[in-house]
Amino acid sequence: MIDSLTSLRFIFALMIFLTHCYMIDDVFSLSVIQEGYVGVSFFFVLSGFIISYNYRRKLQEGAISRRAFWAARVARVYPLHWLTLLMAAFCGLHAAPGAMAWLRHFLASLTLTNAYVPLSGYFFAFNSPAWSLCCEQLFYLCFPLLVPLAANGRRLLLTLCAVSVPLVAGMHFTPEEFAKGCWYVNPIARFPDFMVGMLLFHLYERLKRKSLSVRRATLMEAASVALFLVFYLCAPRVPQVYRYSCYYWLPVAAVLAAFSLQRGVLSRALSCRPLILGGEISYSFYLLHFLVLRGYTAWQAAAGFRLAWYITVPLLFCFTVLLSLLSYRCFERPMNRRLKLWLNR
Repeated sequence: MIDSLTSLRFIFALMIFLTHCYMIDDVFSLSVIQEGYVGVSFFFVLSGFIISYNYRRKLQEGAISRRAFWAARVARVYPLHWLTLLMAAFCGLHAAPGAMAWLRHFLASLTLTNAYVPLSGYFFAFNSPAWSLCCEQLFYLCFPLLVPLAANGRRLLLTLCAVSVPLVAGMHFTPEEFAKGCWYVNPIARFPDFMVGMLLFHLYERLKRKSLSVRRATLMEAASVALFLVFYLCAPRVPQVYRYSCYYWLPVAAVLAAFSLQRGVLSRALSCRPLILGGEISYSFYLLHFLVLRGYTAWQAAAGFRLAWYITVPLLFCFTVLLSLLSYRCFERPMNRRLKLWLNR
């Protein structure tokens, strides 16, 4: 486990949380906050890196079978997804034009195929953030099949470059009203994000063999954060269709590369136990936070009662963290173990 990257998961999950706080107050509609959806790109690139870190050699050497890999990924993703989907359905958080449309949306969400349909009634149905799990499902399905390609860094880089040309061209010619469905949520369009993470693992293997002083490693970390902030603050000047994925490949990869080495002062500061725990519960936090915010806004509307956002948002954040901790310890981990054992029989 790379502690600093685990902690970064929590920080980027927090950015996504703040992005969705527009439901609480208009102050969160500012572009500098709404740009927090970069957290999704971060998670996709991180996924490619961590899956390569944990499984590439094991799959190459036969230490783990494809079936065992897929079983582990299904056990990781589905139990909490199904729980939060049922919670959203039970609370009536999705409205559809008719019972059959509702059922179609539900089945698509249940099977994590909803993001393949470029209609917001599908990909944002029920628990909106769960669309990203459709992308993760595709990544996990393909990874064992790509291990021979992933083993060669140069070949993987050439493949990514070849894929990126039609990707950027397609973004350029896509009308704005179709951009989100085609390029933001579409699992096939987001697969290059995962490939960036796979390629980043090759860079990590080279960097970790180098002798880096604490000072030099700290400078690398600080430079990567500065680069990310430059891209983040300059983002409003860039068409949003590119910011959905490829615009952030470089700064996100730089942050992951610098902090994965865990040799600088900043990465050591991130390796404190509270932040690591935050990273461990980040999956629960990610899937639960939208339901908490939606639930609060529904209660607020019904009660006709409104608190200032600087009181409400910290309280909802703390509540979501506590709920995520409970979910992680009492549901997510136990169900992960049980389902993995059952699938590997």
